[in-house]
Amino acid sequence: MEGQGPTRIGRYEIRQELGRGMMGIVYLADDTVLGRPVALKTIQLAFVTSGTDRESFEKRFLGEARVAARLAHPGIVVVHDVGRDPDSGTLYIALEYLRGSTLAQVTASGAPLDWREALRITARLARALHHAHAAGVIHRDVKPANVMLLPSGEVKVMDFGIAKVPQQDLTATGQFFGTPLYMSPEQARGDPVDGRSDLFALGAIAYRLLTGRAAFGAENVTAILSRVLTENPPAPSTLVPQVPPGADYVVARALSKSPADRYPDGETLAEDVDDILEGRAPRHRKGWAASARGQGTMVSRPVKEDDSLLPELVPIPAEAAPPRVARGEASANPRLKRAALAVGGALLVVAGMLAGATFRKRTPAAPAAERAAPPRPARTPADDRVVSRPAPAVVAEPSDEPGRLAIDFDHHLRSGHLRVWIDDQQVLDQGFGGKVKKKILSLRIRKGSVDEMLKVAPGRHDVRVQVQWDGNTRTEVISGTFKPGATRTLEVRILRVLNVLTLEWR
Repeated sequence: MEGQGPTRIGRYEIRQELGRGMMGIVYLADDTVLGRPVALKTIQLAFVTSGTDRESFEKRFLGEARVAARLAHPGIVVVHDVGRDPDSGTLYIALEYLRGSTLAQVTASGAPLDWREALRITARLARALHHAHAAGVIHRDVKPANVMLLPSGEVKVMDFGIAKVPQQDLTATGQFFGTPLYMSPEQARGDPVDGRSDLFALGAIAYRLLTGRAAFGAENVTAILSRVLTENPPAPSTLVPQVPPGADYVVARALSKSPADRYPDGETLAEDVDDILEGRAPRHRKGWAASARGQGTMVSRPVKEDDSLLPELVPIPAEAAPPRVARGEASANPRLKRAALAVGGALLVVAGMLAGATFRKRTPAAPAAERAAPPRPARTPADDRVVSRPAPAVVAEPSDEPGRLAIDFDHHLRSGHLRVWIDDQQVLDQGFGGKVKKKILSLRIRKGSVDEMLKVAPGRHDVRVQVQWDGNTRTEVISGTFKPGATRTLEVRILRVLNVLTLEWR
């Protein structure tokens, strides 16, 4: 061994270093008890500072690794052993030693694979992930570097040692896991994840195999996360003409922003791929369509016959008194891209992910208040530059039963101000604050909420929301149709990673 590396860890004698990653070093080692070579992955805890956090991490890690060791599938690398070196205290996983190349190495040249081979690999990975998900194990870091392609053409998913077992209560340290280029939107936001998050990562891998390009490639980590959250990549067939339309469909469905729009499980995805390889129409395509909303949307939805009920996000400039923006004028959201590029590097993203744990609430059982619209605010010069619209009444006529707009704003901010307009009339102007609910190292995670019920005249309206906090001002517009007597709930959220305001009908 060169340098001052270990010569022995537990019962394993170290031969050579195979590679290094964020969490530790992988060695080629000999199992002195069973007489076989293993890939020994050590776990470093340099990012865990306090003794309590270290103990919690080790307990969670050992528990999850032992669960992963029970997985038995030809597409998943075998976990032989997991433990702690008695002398150094180093955590380790002893894995099946494989000879081959990772998909990261295979795609390093930037050249696409033959589309048939790319789809075969995708189907095999989908079935391996399906097996793990059926056992209650979510990988959380599916990426080309964690997939080994063997000389036989078989593939093996590696690194289930950091998998998440849904029944366990993970600490925020787990938020460090994941790779931005292959991270699902919900994982990037810090929301709970399930197997569909792994399928999103698989869709990003399939995209790279088919095109030779990253689906969400950008200049830095923050810009990558911005694309993961807000943009859809070009269809693979537009970059590689040989790719069939069926492959475009598989990738688009796997990369849907909303988990509900993705494949429900890996086996379903694999069956569609089987059909494409056999020259048939994908059996699960019926009833699903790509999102009708292009770039600039936070959540994709299947196309429905009544498209008026679908939300439409229209980014507008962040100003104290925001002007109206005609729908569809700013769908690409260049302001968001520029703001994302200006934010710091990976350290800021990690800190933001820790601090940005989001808290969801149920729709309130009863209205908090029903407000009539206050007088219409004075117009600004910017208002004269936009398309004029008639201003429908916010409160219904006596002869009409009004609809209702429920504002559901759960946040993790110290304090701020929330304003809401329906078309041109301001209907809510309210301050808010959040209380500290959890402390993680030097970080304080806060939780607060604003729940309001507003009357709305039946018909289609633009709902404009502005949130001000910590020197930030963000404004977004979403359109929706309100029916007499019916309530529509609008979920308002702040993504702390990028300081982005998002609106979504729920």
